[in-house]
Amino acid sequence: MDQDLQLSLANNAKEWLALSLSISSAEKLAFSKIHDGFFTTYGAHFMAHVYRMTFEQALQSMPESERSKLLEAFQTAIDQSIDEHYSNKR
Repeated sequence: MDQDLQLSLANNAKEWLALSLSISSAEKLAFSKIHDGFFTTYGAHFMAHVYRMTFEQALQSMPESERSKLLEAFQTAIDQSIDEHYSNKR
C-alpha cells in the first residue's frame, strides 16, 4: 500500500470518528430502537453474525497499525468478559 493511500485511509478513519462522535441523541435513540428490534426479532445469534461482518468490513478498510490496535482492544474486551462471566459464577 503506498503512502498516499495510507494517508487517505487514515484521514477517512478520522472523518468517520468525528462523525460518530457527532451523532445526536435522537440518532443514537433511533439506532438503539432499530438495534433492539432486530435483536428481539432475530436473536443473539443473528446479531453476533451482524457484528462480526461489520467488524470484518471495518478491518478491511483500516491501516495495519489501526487494525492491530483494534484487534488488541477486542482481545482485551473478550478476556475481561470471560473473567467477569466466570467470576460471577462462583
